[in-house]
Amino acid sequence: MAKGSLMVGWGEIIAGREKAAQATLNNAMQYCIRLQQEGKIDRFEVVVLEPHGSDLNGFVLITGDKVTIALLRADDEFVSVMVGVQLVHRNVRVVGANTGAELQSLFAMWDEQEEKLLAE
Repeated sequence: MAKGSLMVGWGEIIAGREKAAQATLNNAMQYCIRLQQEGKIDRFEVVVLEPHGSDLNGFVLITGDKVTIALLRADDEFVSVMVGVQLVHRNVRVVGANTGAELQSLFAMWDEQEEKLLAE
């Protein structure tokens, strides 16, 4: 079964929404825990970044079956959680990612495409 990952990132908290941001993060974490308990995802990891001059303050990396992860983005509950995050954070992003063994497949595709370019 092919694995896929999804990175959900966020920027600074919108001023005046600090308490709501804490509750929103808790809600999002409970959602991820439930997804994992139900077997819909394999795992998730929350990362909070130290100050570094970028607009990315932290992210959650969600990993599971590639198709299930892709479908998650269109799931109403996932979208609702993301809307909640957008109401308390700036620069919210949801980005597909390749990790672990899936990198081998990606690199193989890279090599294949590069060979095609060189053949032209």
